[in-house]
Amino acid sequence: MKGLEEIYLKGFDCDKYLEIASQDEIEKTEVLYKNIVISNEYVNKIKSIDKKVSVLISVETWCPFARVFLMTLRKVNEIKHIFDLSLITYGRGVSELAGYLKIDEDDFVVPTAVFLDKSFSKLRIFNGFPEKYHNENTLDTIDATRNYLKGKSVNDILEDILMVF
Repeated sequence: MKGLEEIYLKGFDCDKYLEIASQDEIEKTEVLYKNIVISNEYVNKIKSIDKKVSVLISVETWCPFARVFLMTLRKVNEIKHIFDLSLITYGRGVSELAGYLKIDEDDFVVPTAVFLDKSFSKLRIFNGFPEKYHNENTLDTIDATRNYLKGKSVNDILEDILMVF
């Protein structure tokens, strides 16, 4: 056992994530979770997927971007369980994951997720927010960032992460 598989197997689940969160973080997560609505288009896409993918995610309970990403995956799995999740902290992400993903420590953020095939080879990386946001400066305004953090940009996240299928 080595590499990404070893890091994945040492991770924790969403329940543990919520156990280590503060009461304030839990309340913010619950509000966000209720606000996330997946469009019918994406519900149908998710239902049509016929395989599972493992996802190793570096998260922190204090990070609103990590909350949005994680709660989006949770909503997807409620429609159809297509993601097996393993969570690690930012510290473990920087020390153990960043090198495998060839992400410089200064560029490593939470959430950073790596989608893995059955042999734990990298399929896709999600670094902070959807890939197109990195290219389009989509979160350049306060309103855009607030909307994203309220779960109103879930379709952009889904567009990005469902590319693995």
